[in-house]
Amino acid sequence: MADRGEVVRLKRRLGFTAKGEAEAVVVVQANPLNSVLPTLLVVPLDPAVAAYGSLVPVLRISREETGSHVEQVAVPWRLRAITGDSLMPGPVGRLHPATLRALEQLIKLVMDLP
Repeated sequence: MADRGEVVRLKRRLGFTAKGEAEAVVVVQANPLNSVLPTLLVVPLDPAVAAYGSLVPVLRISREETGSHVEQVAVPWRLRAITGDSLMPGPVGRLHPATLRALEQLIKLVMDLP
């Protein structure tokens, strides 16, 4: 399984990218749970950065961190659980600690957590 903060590609589409392109997600589940649960909590990444206005809680993530050729946005209100066998082997990127903290803050906002 993948570790918290890693960017991984999916085998099956969620509907965020053009057909034929592998979609990516950020693992946000706590690492100790990754080895005991059959699922992972992930936040989808979307390369359609311009489609999101400033009114919705998304986080721009650099192409360096996403392992992509373009900047993407994390869409925390689309948080979901996926099975480990939904992932392609190996991570393609990793969020910087500050980026992961910013994503955590957006997840708290979305879930109305303190």
